[in-house]
Amino acid sequence: MPAVKTKKITRSAKDRPPTLSRQFLRDRQWVADHMQELITKYPNQWIMAYNGKVIAHGEEVKSTWQRADELGLDQPFVRFIEKDVHVY
Repeated sequence: MPAVKTKKITRSAKDRPPTLSRQFLRDRQWVADHMQELITKYPNQWIMAYNGKVIAHGEEVKSTWQRADELGLDQPFVRFIEKDVHVY
């Protein structure tokens, strides 16, 4: 069997996906742990969670992201809290 030639791929830091912060991962887990409560309080809205609290919410994601910019958050956890089934 002939030898297969391989090319070593080198990647720079800009080619790699960003590393998620510990705060982002904690916020993601907090949302998962409190999903039923969030569905009741924020049905079909976008939320931004930070440090175990919802610090912004709304029907449009743009306003939620604007709040993240106002607060100077680099990696806010933003998620749509879907109630019932939506067809996209």
